[in-house]
Amino acid sequence: MITEEQIESLFTFCKKHFVKYYDVQVELVDHLANAIEEEMQMNPEITFEKALEKVHQSFGVMGFAPLVAEKQKFAEKQSRKLFWGLLKKQFGWPKILTFFLLFAILSSIFNADASLMNWFSFIIVFLCWPLLLLSILRIQREARRTGKKFLIINFSWIGTLIMMPIYSLNISSIFRVFNDESVFSYTPRHILIPGVSIFLSLYIITLMAIWQTLASVRESLYKNYPEVFSISV
Repeated sequence: MITEEQIESLFTFCKKHFVKYYDVQVELVDHLANAIEEEMQMNPEITFEKALEKVHQSFGVMGFAPLVAEKQKFAEKQSRKLFWGLLKKQFGWPKILTFFLLFAILSSIFNADASLMNWFSFIIVFLCWPLLLLSILRIQREARRTGKKFLIINFSWIGTLIMMPIYSLNISSIFRVFNDESVFSYTPRHILIPGVSIFLSLYIITLMAIWQTLASVRESLYKNYPEVFSISV
């Protein structure tokens, strides 16, 4: 039976071999401990250190590097899968009513004053995503307090997703708020207002799904690693 002291030595061993993420360390330590116990049962004379060396050699010349790379891809894939699942739910009943409500409100506002489209587009696209950034920073700050690094809180894909509409639709040219030669000026009203309303409604729904994804990730951190997170969700 492996002792607590030996478990701690396995964490140290993982760190020395460039496994810096705690969530990967936990999984790897569990694997190493089970493999070492099996090795010691088959060969009672072998020491813990020799058994660890033998198990480590079974990972090949690259050591833990391929495993870490695989876990990194898996973690990003899981985050994306979680997001798309939550986004899909936004269009199920009755949550889809939120989309129709947003569309109705925005359409009414823009029909009353079309010039507000510039302002609303600017505010929603450029001022809402910093709120998500603050949420990400909160999770990262809480993780830093534990003194650990977590692979699960790598949210680089979120930034790309948030900015994608700006790149794909060249929204920078639309947000010439003080210029009468805005793109809005050249688009028929009966096409422009529904189009912008749908776009902004979809964007808000997407931001909501991202927000829920962040909340789910934070909850999983507290649930799966209570030994390093001292407060409850």
